[in-house]
Amino acid sequence: MSSPTRTPSATVVIAGDDVYEDLFGVSRILQALLVDEGFAARAAMGLSRFSSPSTFNADDLVVICSAVGEFTPAAQRGLAAAVAGGLGAIFIHASAVLNETDDAEAVTLVGARYESHGPQPHDSRFRVTLDPGHPITAGLDPFDLDHEHYRLATAADTTALAWRAAEHGPEPLLLAHEVGAGRVCYLQLGHHSSAFAEPGVASLFRRAARWARRTPTEMRRSA
Repeated sequence: MSSPTRTPSATVVIAGDDVYEDLFGVSRILQALLVDEGFAARAAMGLSRFSSPSTFNADDLVVICSAVGEFTPAAQRGLAAAVAGGLGAIFIHASAVLNETDDAEAVTLVGARYESHGPQPHDSRFRVTLDPGHPITAGLDPFDLDHEHYRLATAADTTALAWRAAEHGPEPLLLAHEVGAGRVCYLQLGHHSSAFAEPGVASLFRRAARWARRTPTEMRRSA
C-alpha cells in the first residue's frame, strides 16, 4: 500500500477500558518504537474508525491496543477488507478479548480469542521460546519475562512464533498469518508498558511491524 520513496505511516489505535490494561502507556511506547523503525506514527481513539476507510486508508500499518473496545461488524469488515488489500496489522494483548458478537470476523482477523487466564497464578515468570525459522524471530535468543498470561483459542491458519510452556501445552505469545495481500500479528505480551523494557519484547514488536508492512531488508534499522 506504500511507495518505497515515502515515509511509511502507522496508527496506534486505542479503544476500550484502561482500568486493567495500560493502554495509553503501551501506545506511547509503541509509537516511539515505530518512529525508531522509520514510521510516521500517531495515535487515534476508537475501533469505529475502521467503519470508514477514509479515516485510515493512508496507513501502511495499524496497531490495535484494545481492551473490550466496541468492535462492530462494520468496523470488522472495514479492517478485514483493508488488510486483505495489503494493510499490515498488529493486535496487542487484550485486543484478543472479544465480545461474543465479535467472533465471526474478528477471530479470523486477529488470529486468536481470549478464553481465560487459566489456573492461578494469572501472571508468572516464564521463558519465551522462539521459532528459529521465521523472519520475525530468526536470530533472536529466548528470554525470561514476568507477565500476565492468557489461554487462547487460535484461528486455524495462524502460526505460533513465540510461546511459553504451560500445563495445557505450549501457550502462544506471538501469532502471525496472512489475510489476502495483508499480514497480521497478534502479540500476547503488552499488559503493561514495562513489558517493552525487556529488549526481547521490543524486538518482537519491531520485527512484527517490519514483517506486517513487508518492509524491505535495506530499510531495517535494528534487531
